[in-house]
Amino acid sequence: MPDAQIDSLDFAVRVYPEAHRSKQQSRSIAVRKWRRPDGMLVFDTETRIDAAQTLLFGCFQYIADGKLLREALFYADDLAIRDVRLLHKYVDQRQRNSRLALITRKGFLEEIHRIAVKGKQLLVGFNLPFDLSRLAFDQAAAREFYSGGFSLGLWSYTAGNQEKRNPYRPRVAVKHVDSKRALIGFTGTRRDPSGRTTKPFFRGHFLDLRTLAFALTDRGHSLESACKAFNVRQGKSKVSKHGEISNTYVDYNRQDVTATAELANKLLEEFDRHDISLQDTKAFSPASVGKAYLRKMGITTILQRHTTFQPYLGYAQTAFFGGRTSAHIRKVPVPVVYTDFLSMYPTVNSLLKLWDFVIAQHIRVVDHCKDEVIAFLNGFTHEDLFKPETWNRLRGFVRIMPNGDILPTRGKYNSETNDWQVAISHLYAKRNDDALWFCPASVGNGESVRPLR
Repeated sequence: MPDAQIDSLDFAVRVYPEAHRSKQQSRSIAVRKWRRPDGMLVFDTETRIDAAQTLLFGCFQYIADGKLLREALFYADDLAIRDVRLLHKYVDQRQRNSRLALITRKGFLEEIHRIAVKGKQLLVGFNLPFDLSRLAFDQAAAREFYSGGFSLGLWSYTAGNQEKRNPYRPRVAVKHVDSKRALIGFTGTRRDPSGRTTKPFFRGHFLDLRTLAFALTDRGHSLESACKAFNVRQGKSKVSKHGEISNTYVDYNRQDVTATAELANKLLEEFDRHDISLQDTKAFSPASVGKAYLRKMGITTILQRHTTFQPYLGYAQTAFFGGRTSAHIRKVPVPVVYTDFLSMYPTVNSLLKLWDFVIAQHIRVVDHCKDEVIAFLNGFTHEDLFKPETWNRLRGFVRIMPNGDILPTRGKYNSETNDWQVAISHLYAKRNDDALWFCPASVGNGESVRPLR
């Protein structure tokens, strides 16, 4: 900082690797046609209302080719005898009209292994990481691909008085991306006694309906709101009291499973309307669907078309700052204009004609045009910003030495949290190594900016 009186702030900058890509790496990756399994195991759990929210009981349905083949209640290992008897009585009273059964938690885990692991069927739930964690007997930090997440031990055996992990069955690794998405998969196991490798047959087909609903609507949903959005006939019901087993509470849980199963069918039906090669269990966001459409259109990534374009993508990554809202005048009445921006990313993409870069067979980079950029930035007026021909000239990147200029930065504006937020601040640089990449729209016509490129 040039002045000792000016407060400093830690801020973050996006970085990028300059890796070498071989011709083999630059080829397009073939996407296999996804064939959805015929069956799905749908389940939901109810928990105690303590801080840990441990398992109380739950229900599952196994549905294949649109038919309900099996339904059962399962309960926690330490459930009180009185509550177990209530569940037995509930099942006995309804067995004449349904195939309802009652099994233990470990009995349900055997169903998961038979259907979802060996049978490679869909394992379906709404907010799957939560429900899976209720079934686990232990947890640990995940490794490798799921590093930063957690690993759940579902299958175990009893040795003496201790419960130990079954080394011949996989664990379930979970890594959250955000509040709507998580990567979920089976992990590797030891060799089985026969000597055959038990490297997981596959990572599993985990279908979290919360994630799929987000991918199809670009909105975060609860089970109730998702059922309403997709016209589920028997949607989520309500109950007045949680955490205590009663006939009403069991009915509530079974209805949740029924609603989840119907929602799964509705979401998959909607998903199938998109003629794309995308596995529905890997539709993590609307962007996943969008990229699948690009592949369907035969549009490859820029690096697949231009193997030498990597550093320029790095500049773009460094210069990108997401949506931000700043108020530079606070607690002072001023005239304002209410403006409602809808779908900003596609809007900016259209106005700046960025689609040209997506479909271009070749992109020519004009480098070392410092004088032209300076003349443009210092020459336009506020009126020019309303002209489409001005917008097209903002498609580029500049590396600058800021000198107190007001620029977007990503910093820790709240020292009490670990959040890195985007805001507009005065920015300084002393050495050439401190120079940063920005897009021309962020730089504006700052007179004190010292451009390097």
